[in-house]
Amino acid sequence: MLSLRRVLKLRDLEIFHVWKKEHFLSYVIIEDTRNPFTNEDKQLDPLCYMEDEEIDEILNVFRISIINDEKLNEEDSKALRSYFSDFVNNTNLTNFIIKEYVQEDLYDNEDNIKSFNKILQHIGSNYKIEEFDEKNWIYLSQD
Repeated sequence: MLSLRRVLKLRDLEIFHVWKKEHFLSYVIIEDTRNPFTNEDKQLDPLCYMEDEEIDEILNVFRISIINDEKLNEEDSKALRSYFSDFVNNTNLTNFIIKEYVQEDLYDNEDNIKSFNKILQHIGSNYKIEEFDEKNWIYLSQD
């Protein structure tokens, strides 16, 4: 059974810790790009089999990134992909991409803005978390 702990929630970005049976499994980042698919995205399966007109109708892509310090086994990978695919409401204008990343030094740092930005850079995101007052950290981390 998977359990989540959202460690950061911003307007266009959420970062989760994912646990499986009391063991830390991975980080998951959901980023609202507010952009259509890139040319690189269009080469991914199953997009590469779709018609360009159909792909170009999608105006907003969410990127779901699964990050771990080593490659996930197939069972965990499928479970995370299935679980997080339900987080995005697909419409004719909105869709998502899920990618997995390995970052060997992932667990060498604490959960802070600097380490989150390092993860974002590693996965090729253009998003940069700006520093903010620590008293607002708690506020932003709660629903």
